[in-house]
Amino acid sequence: MEEIYKPKNTKIIAVKDALLEYQSELLPAGLTALPTTEGDIATAMRFNGSEHQFNELLHSVDLERNLSSIKDLRIMNFHPSRLQNVMKPVEVPEKALRFNCVKNAIKITGRVRKNLDSRIRYNKHKYTFIPRCEETDLYPFSEMVLEIRFYEPFKYKTGVRLGHPKFHQEFYVLGSQNLSELRDKIYCQCDSGPFYDISANPNSAEVEPKTEDTPDPGFFFIHDTFYNDMRRPANADYSEVIRTWARRQKSIGELKTKRMEEAKFEDLQFRLGYPQVYQHHGNCEHIFVISNCRLLASSDLLVRRRYPILNSYAFPRSIPCNICGHCEANFIVKNSDQHIFDPAYVCQVCFESYHYKDGVKIGQFEAFRFLGTKIAVKEDDAEMDVRL
Repeated sequence: MEEIYKPKNTKIIAVKDALLEYQSELLPAGLTALPTTEGDIATAMRFNGSEHQFNELLHSVDLERNLSSIKDLRIMNFHPSRLQNVMKPVEVPEKALRFNCVKNAIKITGRVRKNLDSRIRYNKHKYTFIPRCEETDLYPFSEMVLEIRFYEPFKYKTGVRLGHPKFHQEFYVLGSQNLSELRDKIYCQCDSGPFYDISANPNSAEVEPKTEDTPDPGFFFIHDTFYNDMRRPANADYSEVIRTWARRQKSIGELKTKRMEEAKFEDLQFRLGYPQVYQHHGNCEHIFVISNCRLLASSDLLVRRRYPILNSYAFPRSIPCNICGHCEANFIVKNSDQHIFDPAYVCQVCFESYHYKDGVKIGQFEAFRFLGTKIAVKEDDAEMDVRL
């Protein structure tokens, strides 16, 4: 595939090799594990003095204790979705408000603040926050953390420019986790389907509950390998027809296949920032990129069961009704000669009043339920708070 989509970065990262390389750089000679406690530090230093002497040594090299000053600038936590160091508004005396220059200064201050908010690139994303009040079972530098960004599904058309991919979700995963654990965390509106034509009986719009026998196939395509989800007996191998087609192409190399539930992230090979593919529910395709691969740090959440972590997501864009233009659309109408657009997005009230009379369908059309801005929260994600 790289013969078709030329990578800008030629380096291929092997997660397990990168972990061993980083650990060897950080691990002192003669130690089998990184020091995490004061006792481990004393052992690594081969300190032979008493505990009191060791504590005095720690105090002597404590930067906050010895080099801090009341005149030091306050350290502020940076977040890409918020403004930092915003000056507090100054109270203006009533006597000064009679001057036009003061009035203009107040107006300009308000506009500047508004413009700064609108210029923040990431203020349209919602960031999650997980309370760190649990007992930890992970240690810093013991695992690799992969930051994976998914984009909204797209439908490719030959000769049509699609524009830039639209951000959807970002996850943090551990190298020791299976790919199937990440797939279970990803939310897509297609997961609430399949959606059928409900024009004959719009009140029966609820989707039948899924069971263990319901097919739920899908795959990740990373580097040169298809990772298929074969946990359910009814799941089909989506990659088979693609691999058959690829064998007849001279510009595409050999494509491999593995089971998603048996593959771990630490066994992957990939290029940072290179587009990969997640496909499920037939032809629903998501582009995703692995934007970072780093060691687990002490500032990360050190609780294994909380991974994969949903770090941020894009709030779905609401689509107004094509008839009234005021309410949010709840239905998609297709193949109708009564609409200018095909498909048309219609709200509940307009759908019932425009397409039905006394509950009887008028004309020929197809109608499908549209979820709009509904968001599904999966499992442990319900414990998260949204950073507004």
